[in-house]
Amino acid sequence: MAAAPSQSRTTARSHRRTIAPAVILSSLFIASCGGMTNLSPTAPSTAFPSAAGTTASPAPPAASPSPVPAPVQAAYTINGVVGSVGSGAAPCWAERYPCEVYDFTLAESGAIEVTLTWDGQPRALMVQLYWAGEGLAHEDVAPRTGPSRINFRRPAMDAASYRLRVVSLEPGSSIPFQLTLSY
Repeated sequence: MAAAPSQSRTTARSHRRTIAPAVILSSLFIASCGGMTNLSPTAPSTAFPSAAGTTASPAPPAASPSPVPAPVQAAYTINGVVGSVGSGAAPCWAERYPCEVYDFTLAESGAIEVTLTWDGQPRALMVQLYWAGEGLAHEDVAPRTGPSRINFRRPAMDAASYRLRVVSLEPGSSIPFQLTLSY
């Protein structure tokens, strides 16, 4: 009968001695990294010397982009009145409705924002934004119920000349309003 080679306990113990530190170190690594997602570094990491004995030099700072001046935004608030046709206000929309007209130029492409409030019925006024001489860019009326207010923003308008019209849909009444135009 052949005898099986005997395994010595010292071999198993020495094997455990080499595995145990690896398990402990990996456990520490996992525990130290897990669940710490809300922390951020407080200082740069230390560079470790390479095997050849040289130290890593810090990387040169990244070139920062030169500051770009922010476009100058114009904002105007106008208090006005759309007169009634009976009081001599000339109709300027559909040859029937009076309106107040405001021309302006957008020097650089960007947003145009309009807020119009007035005293009266929610559907008494309408606002229209035109490309000067080219056509309607935006038209808006207030909801049937709610405040007498129109607010809209056109985010990407070309640099061009524009015309804004505040139109009275009640041609027999004079309607005071406040118009805020930002561009």
